[in-house]
Amino acid sequence: MSIVLSPEAQAKAERIPDIAQRLERFINDQYALEQWRAQQTQAMATTANRDIGENLACWEGHWVATGELPPDFDLERFINDQREQRIHQMSGL
Repeated sequence: MSIVLSPEAQAKAERIPDIAQRLERFINDQYALEQWRAQQTQAMATTANRDIGENLACWEGHWVATGELPPDFDLERFINDQREQRIHQMSGL
């Protein structure tokens, strides 16, 4: 991957001795973070689908109904459970 900088940005970047390494590390860290987030989202979707079957699916971070929900399905409890699960996963508990 190559990054094109304006002449002004290049002049500023040349004053920072290890700019290429810093930029590459930043990009790699951001990529790793996005991969981790995607993995966590997938894990949460798998857990939720196990709990309620195939009636809800996580699509781009949003829950989408894919069929008929059970009559005793409590949406408020589901939302609170998902929130608690995200809190625990993000905090590493």
